[in-house]
Amino acid sequence: MLDRHNLIRDCLIFDEFSDSENFQYFDNCKNKFLHNIDTFYYSVKFDADFSGDSTDPKVNLFRRYFNNLHQELYASFDNVIELTFDGVGSLNLLPYSYSKFYSICLENKDMFDIFIAPKVPKGSGEQSVTCEVIVQIRSYMLWLYGIEQSFEMSYKYIEAIARRFSIPILFTQENRADFAFHSNYLTNPEKFFTLENFYKMRVDHFKGAVFNTEKVGSEDYLVDYVALGKRGQKCFVRIYLKGKEVVEMGYKPFFFQIWKLHGLINNYDLFCYESAFKRGNWSYMTIARLEFYLLHGKNDFYLNLCKKYIEDCSENVHVTDDMIRLADMLTPRNNMIVNVEFQTMRKSSKSYQLLPFRDNSHDPIKKRIYDYFDNMYIIGQYLTKNVLRLVETTGDSNKSRRPDCSFWLKLRNTKMLDCIVPKEDIVLVRDYSRKLTLEVIKRSLLNKSVVHGFYTKGDNTDSPVQDMVNALLTLNDNDVKNAAQYKQKKSRHLNFEEMSGFLNTKSCSFTLINNLTGEAYDNDNLDSFFCQDPAKSIT
Repeated sequence: MLDRHNLIRDCLIFDEFSDSENFQYFDNCKNKFLHNIDTFYYSVKFDADFSGDSTDPKVNLFRRYFNNLHQELYASFDNVIELTFDGVGSLNLLPYSYSKFYSICLENKDMFDIFIAPKVPKGSGEQSVTCEVIVQIRSYMLWLYGIEQSFEMSYKYIEAIARRFSIPILFTQENRADFAFHSNYLTNPEKFFTLENFYKMRVDHFKGAVFNTEKVGSEDYLVDYVALGKRGQKCFVRIYLKGKEVVEMGYKPFFFQIWKLHGLINNYDLFCYESAFKRGNWSYMTIARLEFYLLHGKNDFYLNLCKKYIEDCSENVHVTDDMIRLADMLTPRNNMIVNVEFQTMRKSSKSYQLLPFRDNSHDPIKKRIYDYFDNMYIIGQYLTKNVLRLVETTGDSNKSRRPDCSFWLKLRNTKMLDCIVPKEDIVLVRDYSRKLTLEVIKRSLLNKSVVHGFYTKGDNTDSPVQDMVNALLTLNDNDVKNAAQYKQKKSRHLNFEEMSGFLNTKSCSFTLINNLTGEAYDNDNLDSFFCQDPAKSIT
């Protein structure tokens, strides 16, 4: 592995910065690994007859209740109904389904989804073996609170649903767990995961592998995704650039702050990731490095060259070899976050012989889940040894006898503890995610107003501010009413507990004026402005 410290010293920005500035922007924990369960599904079995011909009065009451709600749901504009459970909180009923039987979807936005089957197939015995409930805990909740606390928080809602209809719970069990290992260890993942190198290292029983590559400049390429197996099988393995996924998919920006808190990236990396995320373009990482030098560099010649390249890129990012060479000369390579993820299904985990590290018999309903949590380290060791290993590229002719490569050795030694964000930092992560998402929305809004200007005026030289104002002034009362309906609908989809608190944004200093009457419009009477037919202006 290359020493990042030496790579930084080879860059011009290092010589131009003071020691304190270099520490501020480039300090990070080298060779860092971070483990967490990234997605977790668990099943809940009700102690009642949910088969199609069931005569259980509690089950039939349950079906009638949700059948009436679904009729109301599909007839409403909102496509969401809020259900409140005493002592727990509220869930959103959505018009979605999961798999074949689970047609009832209850959502806690950004946290978890509860899918319920009103009917399950009849079993060979007295009771069906199909669980009536599947709960999906999302990665945002798992990375903030850890798997055990996330399970407890979501399970309270299952108990509340069962209490409402007086239906007892028989047991819970794991359904799917994604074991994720995030790392900044690889300086050049594009070289490490080349087709030839990867096949020399891999020791597994999978037949083949799926590779995805992306062009970098005119000569190089980047291997950003490797997959072994198929989704839905006992185990599916993915190795990919997690930072690239977050940037291009435009969601989960909270990972940037979590990586920063745990030392996987530094302030310089954070700046580049944020810039690329706002544009939804991974190639912009190179341009972001030039932007960083433009903000902090001191050499006038290179500052002007950076400015020229940044202007050349504009919105349609086209990174040339010259841009890459300049970025490498001025600034260090970014820490690339690689995610090694094992997606395990119950068809595999049900055969695990779980060791009784703790006596969980005091809660027989949740015993299987707690036993599974207690054995996660052993399960992780099994996955990283028996399912997939990466070994040294040279040595014994029998690859299985070669020692693990240094990357895999450190991955296997990663502490497999709940990755819990400290309470004092949870608000920081929430606000950071909101602010970064807000920047993306603002940029999209501005771009769409510019396109709106071209459609209404054709080719024009108006400023982006004029485009924004003109787009606003084309609204009429019907547009405002439709927007009000959409706002009401959207308000039920958002998790306002997660969005609590106000961001420090500047208030608007503009006032709307009716040219004919001279009437001014503020927040109290702004809606009436859009009902006016005469020409309008803004001051």
